[in-house]
Amino acid sequence: MLTPKELLDITDGSTEISSQLHAYILQEIIDRMMLRLGRGVDYLFTSSDKWRIQLMQDAGYLFEDITAELAKYTRLQEKEIRDAMQEAGIKSTSWDNKIYESAGLSPVPLHQSPPLIHLMERNYRATLGEWKNYTRTTANEAQKLFINECDFAYHKVTTGAVSYTQAVKEAINNIASNGVTFVSYRSKNTGDIRRDTIETAVARAVRTGVAQATSQITLKTMEEMKWEVVLVSAHVGARNIGGIPENHELWQGKFYSLPQYGHRFPDFYYSTGYGDILGLCGVNCRHSFGPGDGVNNPFDKIDTEENNRVYKLEQRQRTLENRIRKTKLDVLTRQRAVEKIQDSQLKEEEQKVLDRKSYLLKRQNEGYREFCRAHDLRTQSERIQIAQWSRKEASKAVAAARRYENK
Repeated sequence: MLTPKELLDITDGSTEISSQLHAYILQEIIDRMMLRLGRGVDYLFTSSDKWRIQLMQDAGYLFEDITAELAKYTRLQEKEIRDAMQEAGIKSTSWDNKIYESAGLSPVPLHQSPPLIHLMERNYRATLGEWKNYTRTTANEAQKLFINECDFAYHKVTTGAVSYTQAVKEAINNIASNGVTFVSYRSKNTGDIRRDTIETAVARAVRTGVAQATSQITLKTMEEMKWEVVLVSAHVGARNIGGIPENHELWQGKFYSLPQYGHRFPDFYYSTGYGDILGLCGVNCRHSFGPGDGVNNPFDKIDTEENNRVYKLEQRQRTLENRIRKTKLDVLTRQRAVEKIQDSQLKEEEQKVLDRKSYLLKRQNEGYREFCRAHDLRTQSERIQIAQWSRKEASKAVAAARRYENK
């Protein structure tokens, strides 16, 4: 069994690699865009055929550059996902084996069991396959975003809809503020289409892959031990809408029975929806399970007032951290744009926007530190870092924020 916190933290490495890739792609888009849009208004008033040819050539080069870079990030992600799977497998079986050993049984260690290794390897390949699908989709969406934003700006200017400066500012803002997203899935409840960045999609895939790998290993071992009682973990803030299986609060933190070995407790499969994408160990689920003794349950008092208080504080802390990361990526992308813009008036206008965003980042950092001090929480500096944000970029942001504040 894995704890909910372990399943929450297991994606940190994969998310960092995905963040590095996303930052690289945004800077590539900005570089190409400024070649087309950043030279001044006169450059845009060329024939539409010539514009389209040049734009499609640049889009092709952009796609080639991103595709070539993907190989490097894929190698990093292969190792990260494999390490995460192995670490989770070791922790999960260590928990389970203590229960078996206390009952006088001798389970086979994970590294000595070919069937268990095969289960782990199968889930590793499936999760890595998800990463490769997301990277291909992200590369395609990056190319599409580049073409669309350049075309929108070109037609706005050449038709007189808006000024050159405004059109390019809007294009930069769409890329810096929103990043590259793709359709992830359609909500079963509302029918709404969800768009995610590659960081969000990969974190969900890795968490789901690890949960399913360890759960399959747990079930396989329980079958070998002919063990009846199952203990399901619990955490504050579990989903509590609908019925079984999507209402996790209904079935978390309880004992169940594998029906093939006994009926001392409710049916494990039916009660938890194990195997359903919305149930136990489904998509993005942070619950786990393992063998239980039917008596000792460390999760039976999870829904206490103190746990709820801590959960809400930690959720708020995560929200503030995500906002800081998003604003940092926004500032980083705009810094790149200002560097590449050749038109002096546009550069001046975009610098003003960058100054304002940098000041927002300063306020967010101050608010985050104050929140942590007020509630006696440790600041998580590693969770507010983004790829390619070095002392140089930080210093630029500080200077820009001070310039905005002085004005």
